[in-house]
Amino acid sequence: MTGLLIFLDILFIAVFVFNLYWQAQIVIPAKYKISCVFWTLFFAMWVWTGPINSWPYIIMVASFLTITLMQGTGGIGTKRLVTNGFFATVVNYQKIAHVTLIPVQVLNTQPQVISIFTMVSRQNIQMTFNRSVNELKKDLRKVIPQNIEIEISQL
Repeated sequence: MTGLLIFLDILFIAVFVFNLYWQAQIVIPAKYKISCVFWTLFFAMWVWTGPINSWPYIIMVASFLTITLMQGTGGIGTKRLVTNGFFATVVNYQKIAHVTLIPVQVLNTQPQVISIFTMVSRQNIQMTFNRSVNELKKDLRKVIPQNIEIEISQL
């Protein structure tokens, strides 16, 4: 059992370093996905009921909960799109086929833009940014290839 826990420790620490590297590359942060906090609390309550009897177990739980919290952070990076959510990943800009920007104005708040990144594989990735649509489009043009169309749509 200790061997499995040490393997999981190494695995989770490697995922932590991977996430930390790519999240450090973010130049335009998306809104934090609050659902990751709920998942972290759910897993923390579940793990808390078990016996805490070894350092490998404590390290595994701490690294897993930290990774779960980190998954809420995403945005537009210098080299890749860093997605957010429980199954977050990084996406090469070459794999994006189309970008749709939808400006949203809620009363008494700063402007927000819902962005939908459509992949070549027809998968959609949605993120929300706290900036104007023109600012986001200008910043996107700096990092994504010029052949990718950026469409501005309305709700």
